[in-house]
This record gives sequence, structure tokens and C-alpha cells, in this order.
Amino acid sequence: MSSDRGVFIIHCIPGRVRLGVGALRRDPARAEEIAELARACPGVVDARASAWAGSLTVEHEPDVPLEEVLAELAQIPELSGCGCRALDELSPPPRCAGPVEPPSPDRTVRLVVKAADRLNAATQAVPPPQVDLKLLIPGLLVGSGVLQVLLRRAPSAPHWITLVKYGLDAFVVLNHGRIQGFFASSGAPTGGEMGRP
Repeated sequence: MSSDRGVFIIHCIPGRVRLGVGALRRDPARAEEIAELARACPGVVDARASAWAGSLTVEHEPDVPLEEVLAELAQIPELSGCGCRALDELSPPPRCAGPVEPPSPDRTVRLVVKAADRLNAATQAVPPPQVDLKLLIPGLLVGSGVLQVLLRRAPSAPHWITLVKYGLDAFVVLNHGRIQGFFASSGAPTGGEMGRP
């Protein structure tokens, strides 16, 4: 991000905002000075500046509105010299993200499947649409496991059975709809119909 944008919001969540301040790049002394001044602002709990990234991360009390925190930061002369007047002109401020679902295996699986769907859709848009990542990725995992067995190697990669298991699991999860459609069209009994006479 270039310094010609002055100060801008990179990311915010309730109680925390990360600002891009291009003028802080490669100036560690100035970055620390501005972080110290930001820590002294009312409502600010902590502030850290990165001269490498050209950013200022401000943690504030969650009940203090972001607009008030930005107004306080705009009063710092050293920061306004970096173009902080742009903070006052942000209208409306970017919507902060709401609470995030806590990490869990179910959430991880949903995110991986969603990412695979988006990536797969992107590859289908590139002519010719012959690559299906829902088949390719599980195939690569199973193929890596089989290759380890054939070459009788013990590399630092996961054990062959782990690769094969994850490959088959990934295939079933990513292609669940296709598998159900195949069984429905072939007339084969599905899991719910197997117990019926």
C-alpha cells in the first residue's frame, strides 16, 4: 500500500483497528513514537506500529465507537503529519466484522469445502474446463500414498496410509452430491434403503 493514500483502514474488528500509514515505512523511531502517542489516547488499550508494514494497530475498549477512536488518533500531530486528516473523511467507516465462529473441526471442513468449491468454479471458467479439483486433489493424495508404497520410501511426508485415507475421505466429502446422484440414477440402494425388505 502506498503512502499517497495517507492513513487508511486496512482491517477492523470490534475493539481493534489496523491502519495503513505509509509514511511509517522504514522509519522505526517514528513508528514507535506514534504508537506511544496512540497508547495515550482515551479509550485506547494498546497500540503497535510496524515500520516494516507501514501500519498502526490500535486495540481500544469495545464499547468506544470506532469513529471516536479515529477522531482521537487524528488529534496526534505526528500522525496528522502523515496524512491522518483522511481519517476524519472516512464516511462511513468500513463495517467491522462481527463475532467469528470459534474454531472447530466442522467449521474447518465447511471452510475447506467452500474454498474448494470457489477454486473449482474458477478453474472451470478457464478454457478448456477439463480440470476438476474435487477429483484432482483427492487423486493426488491417494497417488502420493500409492507412490510411497511402490517406491518403498519413508520420506518426511505423512505415512502412505494417511495419504490414502485423507484422499478417499476428501473424495467422499467433496463429491457427496455426485455420489448420491450416481446411486440414485443407477437404482442401487442408498444407505437409508439398505435395511428395507
